[in-house]
Amino acid sequence: MKRFLYILLLPLSILCSCIYEDEADCCRPTKVRVEMAVRPDPLMTVTRSADEYAIRDLNFYLYNDNGESVLHRYQTSATLRFECLPGSYRMRIAANMSRDLGENPASEDFTVSHADEYDMLPMAYEGEVSIPSSDETIVLPTVEVQRVVAKVTYNISVAPDAGDIRLHSVQPVNLPARAQVFDPGRRAAEYTAGEIVGSSSQTLTGTFYMLPNLQGEVPSIADQRDKGPANAPADATFLRIRALRGSKVLDYCVYPGGNNTSNFDIRANTHYTLDITIRGDAEVDTRIRAYTVEGQCTPEAALSNGF
Repeated sequence: MKRFLYILLLPLSILCSCIYEDEADCCRPTKVRVEMAVRPDPLMTVTRSADEYAIRDLNFYLYNDNGESVLHRYQTSATLRFECLPGSYRMRIAANMSRDLGENPASEDFTVSHADEYDMLPMAYEGEVSIPSSDETIVLPTVEVQRVVAKVTYNISVAPDAGDIRLHSVQPVNLPARAQVFDPGRRAAEYTAGEIVGSSSQTLTGTFYMLPNLQGEVPSIADQRDKGPANAPADATFLRIRALRGSKVLDYCVYPGGNNTSNFDIRANTHYTLDITIRGDAEVDTRIRAYTVEGQCTPEAALSNGF
């Protein structure tokens, strides 16, 4: 007589035993596969440099409700692939930091310093993400990282009726020396000046990048001619433009910001364009300081060190 052996296959969920006493459910959830692309957020105006869109490396973090880092990835690819438990997380991405920041970086590790030139622009993203349970790979929406720096373009020219004025140089002043990528609005503790760009003509055009500098509003300024050193916040960023009119040196201070009058904020991921026309050296324009340089050479009777 033939005998048949029947095996009953039970669902895996029934066979799962409860070994985690502190879990609300009997079984601990399994990790899910997640994929997400990262790309730069467009500047507020059209840019012309391909490097402004380049991503060289990523430091990726997931934080739980207690603010603890539960996942870290450092990679050179702009597509993130990782596994984690389903749930809600705080996500941070620091791009183009040029180094692995480690598993549990301190706030000062997310600091970038001013540079006259950048190979790649530092970028960052911070936000909430919810990852559901799934047997398939979860593809999250593409994350757009924002540039930590602002872009400033200046176009300086001398008006035809001031044709005897020659431009000498331009230099950005009061640039924040350092900034935190996840808190770009914080006031800087230290400021620096940018490089001096020389000229000997009547036009000068250039671009530079700077860390954000939020200096707020001065409501009393109603005319852009009053947006000068006498009324500006002490640490507000400005362009120092020097020009020559005969023996007189003209010192122009032009302040960028959210408007032409009262605002002195330079925000991250924003492109500011300054079209500046020099019309003269009138003292009524508080952006202009004029002084005369005089020198004389008096030969000494005896040589000193060959001179």
